[in-house]
Amino acid sequence: MPPKKKSSVSADTNTAPATTRRLTRSSSNLSAVKSTTANSAVDTATSVDADMGSAVSKAKAIKSRKSRKSNGTEVDQNDGAASKPDQSTAEESVTLNGKGKRKTTTAAESKSTTTKKPKISKPVDDCNDDNVIVLPTVIPKPAKAAKKQPKNSDDWFDSYASAENPNEIDVPGIIRLLEDLSIKFESAAIYLLCWKLGLPTMGSIPREKWTDGMKKYGVTNNAQLLKTLGGWLQQAKPVSPPSDEFLSFFKYMFQFSKNPPEARTIAIESATAVLGFVLDPLTYDLKYDPETAVPLKWEDHPYPHSVPFLEFLTEKQPVKVINKDQWESFLPFNRSVEYMLGNYDPEGAWPALYDQYVDWRKERDGLDIGPKDGPDTEN
Repeated sequence: MPPKKKSSVSADTNTAPATTRRLTRSSSNLSAVKSTTANSAVDTATSVDADMGSAVSKAKAIKSRKSRKSNGTEVDQNDGAASKPDQSTAEESVTLNGKGKRKTTTAAESKSTTTKKPKISKPVDDCNDDNVIVLPTVIPKPAKAAKKQPKNSDDWFDSYASAENPNEIDVPGIIRLLEDLSIKFESAAIYLLCWKLGLPTMGSIPREKWTDGMKKYGVTNNAQLLKTLGGWLQQAKPVSPPSDEFLSFFKYMFQFSKNPPEARTIAIESATAVLGFVLDPLTYDLKYDPETAVPLKWEDHPYPHSVPFLEFLTEKQPVKVINKDQWESFLPFNRSVEYMLGNYDPEGAWPALYDQYVDWRKERDGLDIGPKDGPDTEN
């Protein structure tokens, strides 16, 4: 056995040999620890590289397998085995108590020590990281307070009464009532209500008429009123021949539309507007909406002359006002005269306004019916 080499250590001439020997041994131990630490770092790096290599190989294998599937090729069963993670143990150098001992750990344990903590979602305003899942902030809407039920008819009336005159419901109050009932102002509902309450003219609802009428029909709140209105609309809906309800309502609307009430005629603009919804069966529905309603064809209309007659009044404006005879003659005219005017008799006892309507239809639609003998205007 060859003799041990003596470590040569450069020392100062004043340093004793024994001390030099101890320093030499200490330096040798220090070198050994440094060597062990370096080897440990290399082994750790090797282990991490092995794990990274395994993960890359796995990703490549999955990508290759997906590529072969998309190309219509079968995947070999060995690919599944090749793609499984390597579960063989890997040695990792760890200095436990300064003695340079090694601890053997599995690859799974090595991964668990390097796994990153999941990032917590943050508010949108506090987060600029694209990798963080941002949860939108939902602000709940405040609950709508339930409307207080009226104690009696007077209390109910007061909730819609005018601020200037607390004994009447003016037009803004009527609009609020319809909004609470979810009824469009263009429907026939509000006019049926005025008819049932016996109002002589439009403009406002007096307290006395309201309380007496609601007591008569047993209505004490909006829910009951809505149900009652639905029944009234069905009873007064336009039909041919006209029902007693519709006939009474049709005649009432002439009186209701006069302004002032003492007048004997209705302005042509008001007449066309009122006839437009009174004669239309679609408006006799609580859910009527003029923006979505599909107009009826003349074949399906109970009064087929309605649309062309109103067009005639609007475009031609043969008169400035409509009188009671002209108003009430419309329903019998629709029942007696066909839509294509084939049975129209120019010698009939119709108001002159209807003769002018027939002449207008004859020119517009190219109809060869009867002589053009109606007067040009009628007051």
